[in-house]
Amino acid sequence: MPITAVEAYSLREPKSGRAYTLIQIKDSSGISGWGEASRIEVSSLNLVRQILLAQEHTRYDVLTHQLANNPISGAINMALLDLCGKSAKAPVFQVLGGPTRNKVRALTTYHEAALDQGHRAFVVPVAIPREITSRPRFVASVVERFEALRKRHGEGIDFVADGMGLMPSAEASDVAVALEPLHPLWFDQPCRALNSDILARMTTESATPIGLGRDFDQVGPLQNLLRDGLIDVVRLPIGRLGVTPIRRAAALAETYYVAVAPFHLSGGPIATAAAIQLAASLPNFFIQQMPLVLEAEDRKMRDEITGGPIEAVKEGYFSLSLKPGLGIEVNESVVRRMAI
Repeated sequence: MPITAVEAYSLREPKSGRAYTLIQIKDSSGISGWGEASRIEVSSLNLVRQILLAQEHTRYDVLTHQLANNPISGAINMALLDLCGKSAKAPVFQVLGGPTRNKVRALTTYHEAALDQGHRAFVVPVAIPREITSRPRFVASVVERFEALRKRHGEGIDFVADGMGLMPSAEASDVAVALEPLHPLWFDQPCRALNSDILARMTTESATPIGLGRDFDQVGPLQNLLRDGLIDVVRLPIGRLGVTPIRRAAALAETYYVAVAPFHLSGGPIATAAAIQLAASLPNFFIQQMPLVLEAEDRKMRDEITGGPIEAVKEGYFSLSLKPGLGIEVNESVVRRMAI
């Protein structure tokens, strides 16, 4: 069915202030597919309409490629796949070849309240505090924090150390070595400079896995990292790239026995739904990050957007929706009412 309309709705959560834009693509049968981006410029929306209108939604990969390097491309990819799944009356993971798992492991930012929400794996930020100038003291403080978390929560809880790309390379290398005995899932974006010499030294000196890719806006840079053995976990952003570009990256990573854990830190629930469908289709999927949503009003808004609690976590896992498309039922009138 040809595409007949493309609309965008900007939303903001009432408590956290988290903002994102939903994309709606309609075809001539009246079916809608939904995607999500952090924000969308008017010029990008006009370009999308020029490219998509009158095209068949089954050309999702070609149409996504035409929008490569545009921040809206990931949202369009999600929406087109949602349309394909709904037209085929099948979940996106079936459209992409069938499931590799029946539940999806979840990851979120560390907070005590998240334990009550069912989370069992957490991202813990690691940054150099201003008041500490000694490198050994800084490294010791990081180790102390992770030891305290491990002691508090036991072996049933996993942690990712997040360098946030802020540390100098020397400090990052020392932290990677020091964290080895505590077995973090990986060390994410460990330092500011990510050239091959620094990463090679880090991976040689430490057995702590390294996660990279959350700032990438294309798949290409992964090839050299994989070839040189400088990456252990692929962290490409689901909101920026969408589903099928990360699938291609995952296929490449699989040949190097590297896992995939898509990045999704501060977006909305449609990107989470897309990420769950992606995870279900990947043999080398590891874990899926989702935003930390603490306030009841924000959680209610997200559930209303997707027509149900798609982001509910039980004992550390998302359930796998068998509904068509992205597994959600977005109510257009609700989204219009929420739009700002």
